[in-house]
Amino acid sequence: MRRSLNTQHVIFTAVSLILFSIVIGCGSNADLATQISGKWKPLQGEGIVDINLAKEPKSMTIDGHAFNAVVENIDKGSNTVQVRVETEAGKTEVWSIHQVWNDNGSTFKLNLRHNGTTETLVSVGHS
Repeated sequence: MRRSLNTQHVIFTAVSLILFSIVIGCGSNADLATQISGKWKPLQGEGIVDINLAKEPKSMTIDGHAFNAVVENIDKGSNTVQVRVETEAGKTEVWSIHQVWNDNGSTFKLNLRHNGTTETLVSVGHS
């Protein structure tokens, strides 16, 4: 009887730790907009992309051209943020920013889809 209670206690503890790990792991993706905010540069080519989705007013600046930004959707499963911007011509577009982690999960790049193109961006601090 005593051994049965010990086994149940061990199983309960193991399940609790697993659930706790899942909650903590999901929490790391909870603020994807903050993770991708910062200064970025194209992997190929020149320029700076400044993404500010962490605080108001939300904006994106590409090569000195500023765009007001509204976060339309955050898909934590695919690490993608969709942002609605108004272009300089007054047209509304939805741009997609996809976070791509390296193999060991220590750093990431961004794939920015806008104007029919996809650019790979690297952090200015990590380039």
